[in-house]
Amino acid sequence: MDERVQVVVLQTSSMEISRLKALIQRKMHHTYIEQFVQIPQLDEDKLYILTSILNNTALSEEKKESYIVTAMLIQTALDTHDLVPDSNALQSNYEEKSKQLSVLAGDYYSGLYYRLLSEVDEVETTQVLATAITDINEYKMQLYYINFNSMDAFISIYKKMNSLLITRMATFTGETFIGNIAANWLMIRKLTSAKNHPAQSGIEKAFGPWFDKIPLNDYHSILNTFDSFIRQESTLIEKHLTKFPANLSATASYLKETLDTTSSINSSIAEEG
Repeated sequence: MDERVQVVVLQTSSMEISRLKALIQRKMHHTYIEQFVQIPQLDEDKLYILTSILNNTALSEEKKESYIVTAMLIQTALDTHDLVPDSNALQSNYEEKSKQLSVLAGDYYSGLYYRLLSEVDEVETTQVLATAITDINEYKMQLYYINFNSMDAFISIYKKMNSLLITRMATFTGETFIGNIAANWLMIRKLTSAKNHPAQSGIEKAFGPWFDKIPLNDYHSILNTFDSFIRQESTLIEKHLTKFPANLSATASYLKETLDTTSSINSSIAEEG
């Protein structure tokens, strides 16, 4: 991609994230679907890291926005499909209708992404994202069908599935500084979110349909494993952040701040425990 050659970096601001979030939500809005379907919340961590990655490229502002919106619509489509409940004979008509619409809602968001890409004639980007969707679904199949014997194995697969759309966009656009730590940072944020809620309900909320695949039954054992992963990955990220160029200083500071906040939360929980 010729647009990578000269990079003019724009720091990612909270105002920019708010604008993009509002834009994505407007495109997602569908009154009828929202009456029946639990629409997943837009993942602001993924939105931030993707925007930061694309701001560290020489892509035009139009293409950056197009890539961000389409990738986040895909993520929402994938997340919506994950919310489809299993069938059972006792479901009410409302529940059955809600399930059917959840499937259609995921397809609806996917359709929006294809339409947006077609408007800017992005054949190569479409291929990259379509391949990412296929690979994400393969990781989901592994999560569904593998009986994990260790938390490390579970986290390894989940981390790839959780971040693949973002890391593929980083590879596609040639961004390496942020892209190289995106998967680890997003996983830390996921585990921190799980720990921030009371007892087991926080973990269930964070992992959704994948909660039952966590290979530990004891809540405290799960938390200890999370803590170990967070410490290990935080150390790696902090070392990587020291190599960031000056034009990414604001991004590095924000990422470092989130790690420091996570460390403080872990210390408080340990003291309370």
